[in-house]
Formats: sequence, structure tokens, C-alpha cells
Amino acid sequence: MSLGERIRARRIELGWTQEELARRAGISTGFLSDLENSKRGINADTLLDIARVLGVSLDYLMTGTDEGAQVRQEVEIPRPLADFAAAEGLSFRKTLTLLDLRRQIVAHRSATKKEEPDQFDWAKFYRRVGEFL
Repeated sequence: MSLGERIRARRIELGWTQEELARRAGISTGFLSDLENSKRGINADTLLDIARVLGVSLDYLMTGTDEGAQVRQEVEIPRPLADFAAAEGLSFRKTLTLLDLRRQIVAHRSATKKEEPDQFDWAKFYRRVGEFL
């Protein structure tokens, strides 16, 4: 099975259309179609974005080995972050990293200071940590 066939198989397993996967991975539907049909190559950053969105490892997408086929838990990106990322043109990888940074900071805060998820200022946070992404 080729790289494109593994991407297509996982996409179908998730019940997603090409449009859905393309949107989640930040690529065009035409590019995804060409990729699934082995008409195009792909760079490592974009492949990593696709692997994360599909919840599989790069190893699995590249080789099809079972060791890398462990499906990871799906990540839900909060709507305010998704809207901010879309407006800023952030890649899926950067958006996921931003979310992970936020979660790590919250985990280290005391339980006395809690913010509502919808009230968080993602633009301000990105300005402060953007250089680390």
C-alpha cells in the first residue's frame, strides 16, 4: 500500500471526506486528491500535519508498519483557538503546539485561578509565546 493509499484508508476509516481532511490539515482538496492518487510528493512538515490530524504516526504513513499504526486520541481544538489560527494562517502543527503550551501552563497554575476556556485571549498568548513555536 502506498502513502496515498494509507492516507485515504485512514480518512475513510474516520468517516471523513477529502474536504474534511484537507480543511483540518490546512491543505487544498486538490493537493490531497493528488496525494492520495500518488500524483504528488509531500514535504515533511505537511506530512506531519496530516499524520497528527489522522491520529497516526509518520512511521505508519511512510512504511505501513503496525508498530506505528497506534491511533492516538483525537484532539479537540477550542473554537476560539481555531478561529484565531484561521485568521492568523497558523498551520495545524503551530495551532496544536499553542494548545499544548496553554495546557502545560494551566497544569502548573494553582487551582485558585481558573479561566473560562472561551474567555482566553489566544492573540495575546500567541504574541507572548510565538517566538517559541
